[in-house]
Order: sequence, then structure tokens, then C-alpha cells
Amino acid sequence: MQNVDFEIQIPEIESARNLPIHEEYFWLIQNGTKRKLRLHDYVDVYQIPYLYEHLMEKLDSQSHTVLTSLLVEQFTQAGGTVEDMVVLDMGAGSGLVAKTLADLGVKSIVGIDIIPQAAEAAQRQYPGVYEDYHVGDLANLTETTKEALSRRGFNCLICCSALSNGHVPADALSVVYNQIAPDGWIAFNVAQYFWKDDTETGFQQQHPWVTDTNIFEVVQIQPYRHRFYTDGRPLEYVAIIGRKRSNIL
Repeated sequence: MQNVDFEIQIPEIESARNLPIHEEYFWLIQNGTKRKLRLHDYVDVYQIPYLYEHLMEKLDSQSHTVLTSLLVEQFTQAGGTVEDMVVLDMGAGSGLVAKTLADLGVKSIVGIDIIPQAAEAAQRQYPGVYEDYHVGDLANLTETTKEALSRRGFNCLICCSALSNGHVPADALSVVYNQIAPDGWIAFNVAQYFWKDDTETGFQQQHPWVTDTNIFEVVQIQPYRHRFYTDGRPLEYVAIIGRKRSNIL
């Protein structure tokens, strides 16, 4: 891990006990000052080099390694090579997932995120990992961006930790999903409680395509621990790997 000029302090357990994910926070100590940031204050977090990476390391985040390794494993087991993978990284953030993919041998990765500071962080921290990085509202991509994406011939989509908690709405997901070639590989993860929720607020009810085998064929579902909450509880996720069969209409 890189040398940095800050320190992260996780709050005392009693202060953080049972906080909802969107309210989890930490203390950032830098240049003689101490300030409180929420884990999901991405604009602020991404502006500090490697803060996101160190924060995820402190909470023992596993998703970037689990999801990327499962995607590469399924792609190669199906007869492809790592060099054949053309990956669209949705909700790319500061580039941790792309860097992990690159370390596994993937050569062609394009990122997309709604936050300009994410793109700036990825370029600053991992230059050359992305062939391109688009910034924009995923549900309302410009025609220029759509054309640029459609020319790439993506055969893989990875969306790491961006589908839980309402980060990426259903209409935005369908726009990006439809950029992937038929029979392309799709890898994403969601919190187990969200995946198993059979009410109208559950993932599968909000994204009915995931159970429609004419659109998406599930190949692997892998439960694992995403990270720890700031109060020490494990946050359990599922990784889903599958094949695109047709566009989401």
C-alpha cells in the first residue's frame, strides 16, 4: 500500500453500533486537523489520493478481489483468454477494480462513473489502467458517449459494490448492460439481505431481468463477506456471474 499523509480512525464501537450503511463514518486526520467523513462521501474521499483504498483495507474489503477473480475464472473456463476480455467497469470509482483486473492480466478496460472526482482519482492513481473513462449520468448518457461505448465491443461488464443502497438505478443499469455483446459476461455484487428480499424493495423485484433467462443466465452465485461495518459486524454480499442473452428492453 502507498505512503500517504493521512490517518484513518474508525469510531468507537458504541458510537457506530448498528448505523445504516449510508450513515457510517470515519475520522480523517490530515495536516493537523481531524474531520468526520461518511464512507459514502465519495466526492470528498476521492479527492484525497488513496484514501478510498486505505479505508477499504482498514475495513477488510474483499469485493474487488472476489468479483474480479470470479469473472476471470468463468471467462477463461468457458474457453476465452484473459487477453480476450474487453471490460466495461460500471461505477468505476477511483479505479481499484480496474487495477485488480489489470493485475490479473486484463488489457482492455473502460470505466464509467457519474462522479468527476472518481475519474480524476483513477487517472492520478492508476495511469494507463483504463483505456478510457467516461463521466456522466448513466441513465442519460450523451450520444457521443453511447457511440464511443458501442464501438468497443465489450464482452464483459463488471459492477462492483454499486448496485446496493440505490447507487445505480434500474434504468441506468439497463443502458449500460445493453452495451455488452450477446453472450458477454456480467459480474456484479449486492448485499445478501437485498438479494434475498422478496418484497417490492428487493433487488430481484427492482431488476426483474436477473431472473429472466431470455435476458440473463446466472452461472454462479457466490456468498462472501464484502467488508466489516465500522462497528465490527460482517457485511455479507453475494457475487453473481452470468451471461447476457439479450438486451433489457
